[in-house]
Amino acid sequence: MSVPATVGTPIPLAIILEDGNTAQFPRVEIYSAGATFPLIVLDLPHKARGRYEANWTPSVVSVYSSVFIVYSDVAHTIESIVYTREIEQIFVTSSNIDDLAAVLARVLGLVHENAFIDETVFDSFGQLDTCRIRTFDSRAHVELATDGGNETLGLIATYRMEADYRAAGQLKTYRYKRTA
Repeated sequence: MSVPATVGTPIPLAIILEDGNTAQFPRVEIYSAGATFPLIVLDLPHKARGRYEANWTPSVVSVYSSVFIVYSDVAHTIESIVYTREIEQIFVTSSNIDDLAAVLARVLGLVHENAFIDETVFDSFGQLDTCRIRTFDSRAHVELATDGGNETLGLIATYRMEADYRAAGQLKTYRYKRTA
């Protein structure tokens, strides 16, 4: 099994004893990739019905292995022969899935899904000089948008487009920047 994690965010590391035993003393040893000695060892206190859990906060992007070992004594000297060792991989990144989802939502807006373009300014040749582009999370929310409005319900992002032309019909530069 693998666990996704983000630098600086605590993650729960848990083991459950199938028989619900509440009188054991499990630990988790966390290893950096390729390491022979654990980076950290955490005792897992009992929470409920044979579930033992502790939090760990990763500080560096990497892949870690967490090895769960159940001991029969509080001193952690006698490994239980009833329960097997378990291992999980922890994949630590600098950003999480929600960050990626927000970026993808903005990309959909940039391909004009649920986008509203207003505050348009044209030059003397009828070429678009500037405009505001707002992207929304749904068709219903984009349909509520008005020219020059300040609607925020379902708003994902706001952009400003600026264009510069060499001559009529000859685009020189085109800038698209996120403003909110």
